[in-house]
Amino acid sequence: MYKRGKNRLILWISSFLLNMCNSLFMIGREDNRESEGQMEPSGSYNLTTKDGLQMDMTGVAAAHLEVNVGGCHTEQVIPILKHQLVKVGRNNKECQLVLTHPSISSIHCVFWCVFFDEDSIPMFYVKDCSLNGTYLNGLLLKRDKTYLLNDCDTIELSRGNEENDNNKIQLVFMINDDLQSSMDPKLLDQMGFLREVDQWEITNRIVGNGTFGHVLITHNSKERNDDICYHPENYAVKIIKLKPNKFDKEAKILLRLDHPNIIKVYHTFCDRNNHLYIFQDLVPGGDLFSYLAKGDCLTSMSETESLIIVFQILQALNYLHDQGIVHRDLKLDNILLCTPEPCTRIVLADFGIAKDLNSNKERMHTVVGTPEYCAPEVGFRANRKAYQSFSRAATLEQRGYDSKCDLWSLGVITHIMLTGISPFYGDGSERSIIQNAKVGKLNFKLKQWDIVSDNAKGFVKELLQTDVTKRLNGKQSLEHIWIAKHLSQLERLYYKKILCNNEGPKLESITLDWKRKLPKSVVISQVVPKKKKVLK
Repeated sequence: MYKRGKNRLILWISSFLLNMCNSLFMIGREDNRESEGQMEPSGSYNLTTKDGLQMDMTGVAAAHLEVNVGGCHTEQVIPILKHQLVKVGRNNKECQLVLTHPSISSIHCVFWCVFFDEDSIPMFYVKDCSLNGTYLNGLLLKRDKTYLLNDCDTIELSRGNEENDNNKIQLVFMINDDLQSSMDPKLLDQMGFLREVDQWEITNRIVGNGTFGHVLITHNSKERNDDICYHPENYAVKIIKLKPNKFDKEAKILLRLDHPNIIKVYHTFCDRNNHLYIFQDLVPGGDLFSYLAKGDCLTSMSETESLIIVFQILQALNYLHDQGIVHRDLKLDNILLCTPEPCTRIVLADFGIAKDLNSNKERMHTVVGTPEYCAPEVGFRANRKAYQSFSRAATLEQRGYDSKCDLWSLGVITHIMLTGISPFYGDGSERSIIQNAKVGKLNFKLKQWDIVSDNAKGFVKELLQTDVTKRLNGKQSLEHIWIAKHLSQLERLYYKKILCNNEGPKLESITLDWKRKLPKSVVISQVVPKKKKVLK
């Protein structure tokens, strides 16, 4: 069983809840079938949903969408499950809710839910992908921007007109009654947080919290004033309690960074109570740990999907190392996804223990990080006393270490993505992990490696070298055959699809589709049920 560090609770999904949810959805489906013959909403439209969506219970449905067409309630309910996208549009191959009205785009909008773990508050999002626009509570959403949803929000896909309201299509978002709210109206006052900092308006909506502090939703009032017809964009503010007269180095580092695979910080502010406010992008797809978590264990992903994520992490690491910055805490929890799906953009976050080196020759000596992902040379010791296990600066190593510690962490992450297994986890104790990492022995005979290419195995092996001189650095990693063999396709995918723009180097034209040249295709259809139900 895997835990999120020392404070990570075991992930589990109760079979009882699954059975109950399956039973409830079966009842809902039977009720819908009984009412289909009587339901005749106005307007020219065709509504199709996937039966399999309601039965594919890899997570518990935390909310649902109610469909209204032409002012009539269709009684159709679309569940929103953990880390599963609900796509709405005309495309009957990709969309779970298919609407054939001419005002609807191929993929009009997308909904999803993120659970970081079973004790966290679920977060629900909608993203507009349309040509004609999507409205949230009457305000237009910016295209390709993601917005946080609240209970009873109304999403309009087609507004109809004053003369004919028959073509109006609405989705009403409803959160299940048993889920706690992420809105604490007294939080700001109780914690002594400011409600406004310059142009930033801080809400009571909680995105995350922990020993580091709190993360809340914030809005930029300047954008609100400039675009009054648009729904305000969501940003995140990380609030940290500092020691007196100490400026947080995380904010100092992040303010100078500008890379699509690194969390973007816009502004920082320290109040009279030594609360540091870091205003940054909201990355709404959850983290890589929760994306891989299924029940009480981690699952593997396809080699192609792993390769695309590794390529992006290397883009970020090479940028950081060129800037003289070492992350030092690279792990699944600190890799964020823009959407919980294959081929999404990933973002490195949590630079709380990052190190800004004065020169390339400078070495680090402080023992920090998470033992499961830490390189042996960092200096964690298997015989540390209990109180030292929770210290971020427990010991000092004379030899020190350099930026290659980040590449070891990437090796551990790649191993987990390809197999669902942490390479040195052992019995899960810190002592076992540290001892196994120092030996550095990998077992490629496990059945999980059977479907993985030799090039991928070689890449992991080269990153998890206990001898630092033999370990690949960031630039050498991009030259490894596992990546170099598909570099043109990865670059094209990165600039055209992941970054969604035409920037970047001129890429060599290729005649074959990039998916055909990668080791294994990312088959989106595997998570899209095939069966459909047509409401007349």
